[in-house]
Amino acid sequence: MIDANKLWKHRNTQYITEIRRYLKYMFNDHLLIALIFLIGGAAFVYSGWLETLSPTFPAILIIAILLAIPLTNSQIQTLLKEPDIVFLLQVENKLTPYFQKAFLSSLVFQSYLIVLLLAAISPLYFKVTGNSFLALFVIFCVLILQKIWNLLITWNVNYFIEPWARTTDRFVRFFINFLFVYLLLKEANFLFIVGMIAIMIVLLLYFNRATSSKSLNWNQLIDLESRRMMTFYRIANLFTDVPKLKERVKRRRWLDWVTGMLPYAQKNTYGHLYLRTFLRSSDYLGMYVRLLVIGGLILYFIPLGNGKILVALLFIYLTGYQLMTLWRQHSLKIWIDLYPVSKDTRLSSFLQLILVLLAVQSLLFAVSVFVSGMVSQSLLVLVLSIIFTYLFVQMYIKGKIKKLS
Repeated sequence: MIDANKLWKHRNTQYITEIRRYLKYMFNDHLLIALIFLIGGAAFVYSGWLETLSPTFPAILIIAILLAIPLTNSQIQTLLKEPDIVFLLQVENKLTPYFQKAFLSSLVFQSYLIVLLLAAISPLYFKVTGNSFLALFVIFCVLILQKIWNLLITWNVNYFIEPWARTTDRFVRFFINFLFVYLLLKEANFLFIVGMIAIMIVLLLYFNRATSSKSLNWNQLIDLESRRMMTFYRIANLFTDVPKLKERVKRRRWLDWVTGMLPYAQKNTYGHLYLRTFLRSSDYLGMYVRLLVIGGLILYFIPLGNGKILVALLFIYLTGYQLMTLWRQHSLKIWIDLYPVSKDTRLSSFLQLILVLLAVQSLLFAVSVFVSGMVSQSLLVLVLSIIFTYLFVQMYIKGKIKKLS
């Protein structure tokens, strides 16, 4: 007989132990110092920007979008594993306490993220609204209730096997979250807010009824849990060996022209390996595109003046930092070392790829600033980003890789 409470306690203990094992390598003194300087610099620029904030700046719109993102991203962390589809599927109806604890654990952690985000945007909120801390606290309480609603909807969606269900769900919930938070921050007519709450309740009741006779989509739950852990392992792999790291490869024929730009030659052996890994494996391309789009939109829409230079450098740093994990993507494959290519050529090929990717990102960031009408700042963004990219790759990334090797 399976005890769902003991099972959750065991899984949660295993998970915390696993995370702590790698965090002690990740949050070393050097990274903490870099984070302190990064947060301090961002806070300084942020406070200066608030002093020059234009009355026409759409602050409420921006805040609503920023809050809608973590509200919509409300996946329940189940800690399920691949063998569970064999051993636990038959006792699904007895696992209610297990999933309840998973729900509460996810709610606590994701509520903490909302607290951090509210703390970051609170100066902007107080600046444009003039409200007191009590008003912000009320908003926080409402957001927690909204987070609960999102988690409940997401859990019900896990009963659907249709591929379009998750995509449609995220799109609809993001729109509802954004509109509700916007009306709340705008202190709209009470009837509008009540109407939004009614829509959310009806949607939740619909999903509860639609899934009452369905079984959980265990394959999807296990796949989501595996993807989440692989993302963490890929970052941890930058600091230490992670035997559990698995690769996910997706063929993208429409990007063959990119690999065709790199000539076939013995010296480009590792160049082809890392380029194809970037394009096909472990969501590297998705991460690159997401940071590129988010950074470009911020540089285009938000009037930060010279602060746009810092934003561009920050996103280049974040991109380069995560791309470093490419170096150890194939570290557990012995046959890679059999290539008749020197280690120096391998390092040179890797650094060249990172340099090109960050240079392209720098160029597109400069274009975004230029299109926004700030010609002089776009030139500064381009020049300083290129200089930062070169120094970051040749000094920081190169030194880090030599330590890892």
